[in-house]
Amino acid sequence: MARVEFKDMIEFEKELVERHRIFAGLELEPLESYLGMDTRQALEIKKPMATGGYKAFRLKGSGKIDKIGYGELHYMRRAKYCSLNMTVSDDYDLPIFACEFDESSKRLSITVDFMPVVDVGVYPEYREKYLDVLSDVWRKYRTLPGLTEEGRCLVQRRYGPWPWARESLSPYPIDGRIPNPEDRYTVIEVVVAYARTWLKLLEEAQPIPEGDYKQEMITRKRAMQKYYRDLDPGGEVLKKVVGDEMEKVIVSLIF
Repeated sequence: MARVEFKDMIEFEKELVERHRIFAGLELEPLESYLGMDTRQALEIKKPMATGGYKAFRLKGSGKIDKIGYGELHYMRRAKYCSLNMTVSDDYDLPIFACEFDESSKRLSITVDFMPVVDVGVYPEYREKYLDVLSDVWRKYRTLPGLTEEGRCLVQRRYGPWPWARESLSPYPIDGRIPNPEDRYTVIEVVVAYARTWLKLLEEAQPIPEGDYKQEMITRKRAMQKYYRDLDPGGEVLKKVVGDEMEKVIVSLIF
């Protein structure tokens, strides 16, 4: 199996924001405080075992976005742990855009998905409106080597003991481990395609009225966020690398 040197690993933020310009046309303004925490402390991370940074934004003059968070953590020049999260405010019911993009010399691990904030079995129209739009790009890329092979995918590996993790996914996750170096930039294409689809839905999104549906949506979203923030098995490792306070900030931005 071909190995990739650290210097040749993908520059996740640069690829998405500068090369593919996924936020072109949007006026992002820094989100300096989130859940009572100062997010500015995560902008530049310099620790003995890790460097990197995480940024948080909202849309200027718009109440649609709760947060857009993205960043990278470089671990001892051996691996990169990257993420992109886009979550709307509670007045909108768009799914949570979640991307975890981890790269080591041997492989790239990826999960990118639209996590539904309602039960799509109860509300099939939600799936049709927000999730089925991924069907074409999902079919295009799901056969990449590493996404279809038998074995534990990223969600199974990280969250295998907890069925809530699998339940939180849509029918269209791109999830697995990519061993071939030549396929790694193809995975960036997947993230870009999913992100642009989500941002198009955001552009068209309308507030949802008060009522049972909205309360169910908020309850499910809060539960998902709590699960991932509190139970992520990488959290304990992250605390050792960056400290408890910084870990809380980072986890709040990536979930």
